[in-house]
Order: sequence, then C-alpha cells, then structure tokens
Amino acid sequence: MTYLQTMAIFTGLALGLPGLLGALVVVISHQNKLLSVQLGGFWAQILGGGLGIILHELSHLLVAVLFGHRITKVALLRIPDRQDPTDQSLGYVNHAWNPHSLYQQAGNVFIGLAPVLICPIVMLLTTKWLVPVSYATLLGDLTSGASDPLGRVVVWLLLMINIAIGGFDVSPADLTNARTGLVALAGCVVIFSGVLALFSDPTTLAAQLWTLLQPWYRTFVFAGAVNLIVYFALRCLRHALR
Repeated sequence: MTYLQTMAIFTGLALGLPGLLGALVVVISHQNKLLSVQLGGFWAQILGGGLGIILHELSHLLVAVLFGHRITKVALLRIPDRQDPTDQSLGYVNHAWNPHSLYQQAGNVFIGLAPVLICPIVMLLTTKWLVPVSYATLLGDLTSGASDPLGRVVVWLLLMINIAIGGFDVSPADLTNARTGLVALAGCVVIFSGVLALFSDPTTLAAQLWTLLQPWYRTFVFAGAVNLIVYFALRCLRHALR
C-alpha cells in the first residue's frame, strides 16, 4: 500500500499536474497560431511566431541530445512546399535511438513534449532579464516605483508573442514520438517509486515534492497567462478588423 501511495503521489505531482498545466498552455497556444493565420494568412505564423518555432525545434534538439539520441537531420525553420498539401512542417528534428536502452526509450516522451517543458522556462527567464522591474512586480514587489525602459518592454512583448504563437503548438509527429516512450517511462516510474518508498513515507514525499515543484508549476501558470493575454489580444484585433 505504501508503495502504491508513493507511486500515485510521484506520478500525480511530478507528471500529472505538470502535464495538465502544459496541456492547457498548448491548447491556448494552438488557438493563437490559428488566429494569427486567420488575421494575416500563412506568413503571419512565420513573421509572428518564427522565433517561437526556432525555440520549439531547439527544445526537441536539446532534450534529444540530453537523452543520448543520435541527431540525423535538423531544420529549425522552414517554408513548406505550398504545392504539396501534405507538407505542413515548419521545422523538424529527426533523431535515432537505441531500442534496447530504457533511458533513451523513455526519453522519447520528453523529447516529443520538450517545447512544452522548455518554452515556459525561456519565457520566465526572458521576462526576468529584459523587464526585471515588471518581473519583481509579478512576484509582489510593489515598492520600487521604477519602470522598465520602453525599448526593453517592446522587445519583451515581441518575444512573448513569438513564443506564444510558434513555440508551444505540439504537432501530431511530436505526439507520436512521445507515445513511443510511454511504456519505458512507465517502467522508470515503477522502479523510481520503489526507490522512493524505501527512503520516504507518502506524507513526507508529498510535502517535499510540492515544495520542490512549486516553481515549476508557477512557470507553467505564467506561460499560460501570457498565452491567454495574446489570445485575447488577437481575438480583439480580429474583431476590430471585421
């Protein structure tokens, strides 16, 4: 019973809750991409989300390298063949792995979902770097009375819009790649939960994981809030242009 409780707590807090938050961000970001195309046609997703697309593919690339995969071909940003209706890829990272390696197999889950994991971190760190006063205000510091330079705010806004439009949208290929590692990941969870059960009781583990992962949850919430703001801004713009 202790083992099952430990596995449920670990799975729920370390995988389930981040997965739910990440899924919500992906849904909003997908709508942002659709709205950009509705507003400006095909090229709007390139001009308004090109940096986000590059970050998306770099996320796949980085996590694939971390899990020891062999990179075979990379395109960080590409224009599909408009004459080929089946060609819809704006970028890709092709990679190969050892099917006998549990670590590399499980890595496919994180490689496929890498943009959902990395884009929120980039958004938060970019905010902290470019607009530190606004970042401090978000954390509850209302005492400084200062403001960020307008130029930095504009650059920050452009980057946030780019990531919100082009960074998070998980393609069917990404999901297919992630599914190939689910069995191996489940095996890793079973093993790791057994190790945790030897060294910690469920109540202590839940408290420790909650404390440890709260910054991660807040990062997802921040990314979701930015994506939601971009979504409403695009909706308002579409309404104004009608």
